[in-house]
Order: sequence, then structure tokens, then C-alpha cells
Amino acid sequence: MAFFNYITDKFVKESNESSRLYRGKIGKLQGWISVIINVILFIIKIIIGIIVGSISIIADAFHTLSDVISSGVVIWGFHEAEKPADSEHPYGHGRVEYIATLIIAILLVVIGVEFIRSSIGRILNPSPISPSWLMVLIILATVFLKEFIARYAEFLSHKISSGTLHADAWHHRTDAISSILVIVAMIAGKYGYNYVDGWAGIGVALFVMWTGFTIEKEAVDDIIGVPPADDEINDIKQVVSTINGVLGVHDITVHSYGKDKFVSIHIEIDENISSAKAHDIAEDVEQVIYSRLGIEPTVHIDPISVNNHMIKKVNIYLENNWKSDERITGWHDIRIVDTEKHHVILFGINTKSGLTKVENMTTSSELMNAVKKEFGGFDVNIKVSPLYRY
Repeated sequence: MAFFNYITDKFVKESNESSRLYRGKIGKLQGWISVIINVILFIIKIIIGIIVGSISIIADAFHTLSDVISSGVVIWGFHEAEKPADSEHPYGHGRVEYIATLIIAILLVVIGVEFIRSSIGRILNPSPISPSWLMVLIILATVFLKEFIARYAEFLSHKISSGTLHADAWHHRTDAISSILVIVAMIAGKYGYNYVDGWAGIGVALFVMWTGFTIEKEAVDDIIGVPPADDEINDIKQVVSTINGVLGVHDITVHSYGKDKFVSIHIEIDENISSAKAHDIAEDVEQVIYSRLGIEPTVHIDPISVNNHMIKKVNIYLENNWKSDERITGWHDIRIVDTEKHHVILFGINTKSGLTKVENMTTSSELMNAVKKEFGGFDVNIKVSPLYRY
């Protein structure tokens, strides 16, 4: 870890680690290190593969070459993601990282399919291979070098929370693992088991494809949109709750564009304060979210009655009877309409992620009937927040 930090600090001279510039420098550093080392490894492996006549070594060489291409994609992705927002892309270019990750994944799958075809041909028509022990040791050395690069890429991916570098790290790691299979095939070939070469080639190809499909799914999920982490939601709630005048926070929605994030939230405030004071509270919330979490916020205000005894009774009832219900993650905006003609209890609830529309309706109906029974004479109106609000 200390060595990885030393390498990074040696090449990246940027004090603000949260800046887009720092993120780009980190990504491109990993990309160029990978390109240089993988070009050297490709040349070594392709020479050995041709000399020995091993399909698994040649497949492994082109797997390494794909690392050069994927690292080029990493460099391109971070270069594009560095660009600021413009009139055509008002939310910036951060999602280019996801596209870069998807390209890497597709390359892995295509390479795997091609070498399955070549390896089947080698199984059906095995050719003798007889590498020297020096060649075996050279390939073994590349395993340790590739694992080193993979760990460094993983270290950097955690440092800047980058799915692209995580994908690149696994690309390097699959190259290291595939090289181990190649070593097995080389040693088997020395003792006359030439068919092992083709089977090792299939093993390498399948592992490459599996990695590609895994990374591809993650990239597609990011492009489509994934829910924020629980820790992220908790951090937002904790930060907002420190603002004087905020009585509650709910309906948090987070949109991610690579490193850049945007959040919209609803805050509850006393309905008796002035509109100017409410505006000040909202601005305080926006300022603290941006300064502490680096997220661009939009704040919606929900005025609530603080001293209404009926609201207190409803809240106590929900706390005592529904807080333990795993389907419900929270409630908010409790309002009471109690006039000569209308007697209504209104509030909103947030439900657990993953519930179907039918399950949400069932939960709302059960809660509505229970509240009606508890507070006779009142109708109940419950609004279920959309799945993307927390």
C-alpha cells in the first residue's frame, strides 16, 4: 500500500484529490503504465508462442494485447470524463467512464470467443510443443508482474471510486490467471501431453469471457442507473439533520454521472416560520451537502405542524406499531385535515427497495386500514414514494 502511494504521488502532482483533474490524472497514469508493460509482455509471449507453436501461449499473448487496447480505452475514457459540462452535455461527461468499461468488457468476450474456436481446432489436431524451462520461467514471471499491475489498478480504483479501473484490474488479473493455465500446458507439452494445450486455451477463453460478461453487466447497470449505496443515503441524512430548523429529511434521489453526483431531497420544517427563514434553511442545506459531500443538491420544502397533538399521536402510533415492519423504511409529511366536513389523516411512506408494485399497494392498504381502525372517524390517505426515492 505504501509503495502504491509512493508511485502515485511521484507521478500525480495534484493536491485536491476530489477534483475532476486529479481523477483524470490517476486514470491516465494507470492506463499508460498498463500500455507500456503490456506491449512488452505481448512481444515476449508472441515470440515464445510462435517458437513453441502453442495455441494457448498465442491466445495468452493476444489476451495481453487486449489489455493494451483496454488500457487505451481507459485513457480515452478518463480524458473524455475530464471535460467540463457544456451546452450539449449539461451534466458533464462523467458517464463516458461507463462506456469505456463496457468497451473493455465487449473486447474480453470477443477475444474469448475467437480463442475457443482456435483451441477446439488444436484439441482435434494436437501439435507437439516442447518449450524450454527458461520459457516456462519467463511466462511465470509475467504472472507476478500482471498480478502486481492488477493490484495497483485495484488500489487506484478504490482511491477514486472508479468502476473503469476496477474493470481494468480484473482484465489484468484474468491475464495472470490465464498465464498459469498456459504454464500448465507448457509443462504438459514437455512430457508429451500435447492435447492439454488446446484445453488450456479453452480454459483461458472461458475465464476471459466470464470476466467480460461480469464487467459488462456492471457497466450496463451503471449506464441504466443503479440505486445509491445505503452509506451514501445515511451520510446525506446525517449531514442535513445537523442544520438548525430541519425537522426531518426524506425522498432522497441521487443521480450519478461518473464522479459527479446530483441529489434532490425533501426537508420538513415548521410551517409557522416565515418564507424568508424557510429559504435560508434550504440554502443552508444545499451549502452543507455540497461542501461536505461534494454533491450538487436541490432542496424541496415540506412545511409541517409541530404542535398539532393529533400529528403527534399518529407518529407515536406508527413508531410503536410499524417501525419494525421490514417493508416500510420511513414515513413523513404527516398532515391532519379536521374540519366540519372533512376528517383525513395524510402522510407518505418509503418502502424497501425491491418490492413489486403489488407489494407496495398491499403494504399501503394494510397500513391505511390499521390507521383507520386506530383513529376512528378519520379517512386515511397514504402516498407511497417512488422506488428511486429514499
